[in-house]
Amino acid sequence: MSSADYEAFWEGYWNDTTTYGPACRHRRRGVINRVAALPHATVLDLGCGDGSLLAEMSSRLKATLMGSDVSAKALAIARRNAPGVEFFQATLPGGTLPPGKTFDVVTLSEVLEHIEDDAAVLREVAPIARHVVISVPGGPADKVDKRYGHFRNYAGDLMARKLEASGFDVVKHERWGWPFYDLQQWLAFKPGVEGAATFSQGRYGFFRKLVARLFYLLYFFNLPGRGTQVFAVGRSRVFKAQS
Repeated sequence: MSSADYEAFWEGYWNDTTTYGPACRHRRRGVINRVAALPHATVLDLGCGDGSLLAEMSSRLKATLMGSDVSAKALAIARRNAPGVEFFQATLPGGTLPPGKTFDVVTLSEVLEHIEDDAAVLREVAPIARHVVISVPGGPADKVDKRYGHFRNYAGDLMARKLEASGFDVVKHERWGWPFYDLQQWLAFKPGVEGAATFSQGRYGFFRKLVARLFYLLYFFNLPGRGTQVFAVGRSRVFKAQS
């Protein structure tokens, strides 16, 4: 997905998906639970999109929150969704992170798969974050969702290996989603189409919200430790606390 496509992306109803979509809601729950288990006085959400993760963090965590995204349109939505959060525009990788600031936790939720040089982002984050909390798609390598600008899936232990190689010790590397989320993803992925026809387009009316709610509840019955969604927590080996 080009930068122009990404900007246009936010002109539609994607915020409905992040608000009501069952997978998005469970990812936020998974990321926030992992952040809450760490020291988290300061948290930076890189690639924050519409700010839905930060909005939920602000209601659940006592923390100073910041967010960044490459898209000005996404940030405009994020400022409405999370009015108490400081936002800034940044390109990853690219050395545009705020100078002189460090964070207890940096989150990268559904971000790294969109970046060709994901290891460069992790290396850029390692000196400013005590911990990093990550969510990425972990499905088969041959089912990359190219329609949404994904460069890769993090099959096997790929995410853990990238963390280790980029200045982090792996605290957790966990899978989630089996069987119900994985089944929905498998049914939605159309053969011969570069992308999954999931709950990811258009406005959510009453019926669609109801169906999404039912799937959200069903996903609580996924078995732990299995599935195509990856959550990872890394502890930086090169963190430099602000003096």
